[in-house]
Amino acid sequence: MNRIIEYGSVDAIPYYNCSWKSFEEWETTGVKKPWFGWPLVIFGTFIEFLYIPIIYIIFKTNLIRHPCYKIIVMLAMIDMSATCCSCLITGPLLIIGSVYCMYPTFTYVAGGIALNTWCMACAATVSLFANRIISIGFREYADVIEKKLAYSSIAFVLSYGFYIYYFTPSLAYNSDIMAWLPDPLSEETPSKEAAAMYKNTIQAWNNWIFVTCMFVLFSVYFAMVKRLAKGQKSKASKAIFIQCSIICFFNTATALVYNTLAIVTPAPWILAFGQICWACNHACPAIIYVTMNDTIRREFYRLVFRLHLTQKVEDGTSSAAVGKTTATSQSKI
Repeated sequence: MNRIIEYGSVDAIPYYNCSWKSFEEWETTGVKKPWFGWPLVIFGTFIEFLYIPIIYIIFKTNLIRHPCYKIIVMLAMIDMSATCCSCLITGPLLIIGSVYCMYPTFTYVAGGIALNTWCMACAATVSLFANRIISIGFREYADVIEKKLAYSSIAFVLSYGFYIYYFTPSLAYNSDIMAWLPDPLSEETPSKEAAAMYKNTIQAWNNWIFVTCMFVLFSVYFAMVKRLAKGQKSKASKAIFIQCSIICFFNTATALVYNTLAIVTPAPWILAFGQICWACNHACPAIIYVTMNDTIRREFYRLVFRLHLTQKVEDGTSSAAVGKTTATSQSKI
């Protein structure tokens, strides 16, 4: 976003000028895909409305007092913003067959938000995993360090998000490729200078580091929880494995598809798969909360459907087998 301030407008940024073609000519370069766009809009709207009672319940039941839930609330806000980009913005762009040069200012700003929310979600997810691992590994000091870890993680994620949004190149959506690209494809003749202007090294590094961290942290976290369960086939350890696997799958698939785009243009079905994974990545936490979190599920049914469910676990703690250290088995992880 610093380029908008530096040059005064999106059109004035070098190699982002679309004036050599008319709007109608640019419109012919896009491909309308309402069959894909409308489901994204409907799905995104459903997820946005799903998050609202979840956040309300976290505060109502005082789960927010747990340090990990402070990170979870931040992550929920990020996921809502990211869902807006992945579904509520991307969907209409697919419906009308948009390319960057049809709506350059809107697309440039939206692309910056899309990249920002993705990188913040990556950082928040890694922070949440790391927070739980440290809390389990040093559980005798958990009451002392958990709160500091939570606030440190929140400060890191917000600082990282600000850096990504302000100091890195934006992305541009292309309905033909079905992806947000660093290259707006606005130049009549591609050049090395233009490629250098579009290059976003941080995005690629973010994705590779994120995939690596998730693999390592997932392995360590699950092993630690399994050991705490003392080999028993506990409900908590199973829930943690399922939740972690879902999160890691969608995160990793999205990151790999977008990193592949920097090298080659994948087949259309792979690009569509990447878009679906991106949408599901920010949606699956909400679904996990209302299906696998005992406290939130009970309160959600009571609030939304006026149903009263019995609950075996009270006070925001997880299933008995692993106690306080696995509070996240009823949260995102």
